Amino acid sequence: MQSITQGEDFIPYFILCLSSLALAYIPLCIAFILKITWKQKAQRSFIKTFISSNKNNIGEWNNKTLKEQKLSMLTSEGPAAIHAFIDYVWDLYTYILSVFLNVAALSIILEPLFSLTYAISFICVIIVMKLKRKKQQEMTKKALGARVELCQSLLTSWDNILLGNEYNFKLWEEKSEERIDTCMKSNVALERFDQMLAIVVSLITSIPSLLVVVYYVAMHRHNPVELTSFIVVLPLLFMNLSYTYQTLSLAFRWPMHIGKLRAIYSKIEGTSGTNGRMEAKIKWPKITLSEHKNVPRESFEMPLEKVTASLEALLEKTSSSCRLTLRGENGSGKSTALMLIKDKLNKQAFFLPTQNQLTFLTDTNNYSTGESLKNLLSEILEHVSADVLLLDEWDANLDQENQEKVSLMIDTLAASKCVVEVRHRSN
Repeated sequence: MQSITQGEDFIPYFILCLSSLALAYIPLCIAFILKITWKQKAQRSFIKTFISSNKNNIGEWNNKTLKEQKLSMLTSEGPAAIHAFIDYVWDLYTYILSVFLNVAALSIILEPLFSLTYAISFICVIIVMKLKRKKQQEMTKKALGARVELCQSLLTSWDNILLGNEYNFKLWEEKSEERIDTCMKSNVALERFDQMLAIVVSLITSIPSLLVVVYYVAMHRHNPVELTSFIVVLPLLFMNLSYTYQTLSLAFRWPMHIGKLRAIYSKIEGTSGTNGRMEAKIKWPKITLSEHKNVPRESFEMPLEKVTASLEALLEKTSSSCRLTLRGENGSGKSTALMLIKDKLNKQAFFLPTQNQLTFLTDTNNYSTGESLKNLLSEILEHVSADVLLLDEWDANLDQENQEKVSLMIDTLAASKCVVEVRHRSN
């Protein structure tokens, strides 16, 4: 402004001004690439945390409610919260830089009082944030819990809606409607709380700066160069007030985001004491054990004498190659017994449940149940090095012919491994 009013060469300043506006896009583009990279790495870290917290925790495997909750966290709530947190940190960091650099420029070029007013504003806002932090965390936790419960209801929507059972549909609809209402109320209450505090923050930050504006105009009302410079940068001042409002509003949400992440990570943690609960479910006196040793064909039709099963007996027999068959009435805990063996032997055992989503090389989509099972057993024989193979009711959906074919394959496996099977058929 002084160069223009005094007729001096102002082109170098003009070029510097334009350059400062254009060059900012280069680090911004680089930062966007880094943000996407950060998101992908964070999601990978979350998946690894889920694996480390739950791997080999077979005691939770057949807990349907826990499965739905944890898979919801793994596939939707968790990644969404992590990505939202990264976007939040990105925005907060961007606004902090903008405010800091703009305040520094305004203070150096125009009026040092701007630094003082912004410092006072920040201190006041931090005090407000501290006073309201606990309530915000409680409301955030409640809102997240409501979303998780709603997600659990939606995970069961397929059967309740498509099968057409009016009784089940009405129960599901009532529960879902109730959870939708709870979710809406808790999340709206949280947003209302945040916005009211944001209004308070904006007043705290804007009033001191506006007082400095009035003071500056009054002090330089007879200096055209100073007033002209001030008027030119005045939009920057109000833009910076907007940045300050956004910065403090975002900073106020820090406990909310941290609380949400902590809640999500706590939801995917494994539980302890599952061994005791599994053992309590097993009714050993009602489960019989038959042992077959290297009798391929006859073992299917003429099992040896049955004895009452026990965990100690099963674990003792798994040290040698053989075929052990568990039978018993429904609810006696036969499948749980297999799970308990798997938990005790860990990597030494391979567990193949009746219904599963285990990943294999074999494509089972284009084969019948019998053919798929035979293909899976062939793959296990070729690639699995575990000494113990646990088969849970493999004959549940097979006809007599396929049962005999699969049973012969199991005998082949039993020549080199200990096969513990739960039979669906009583004969």
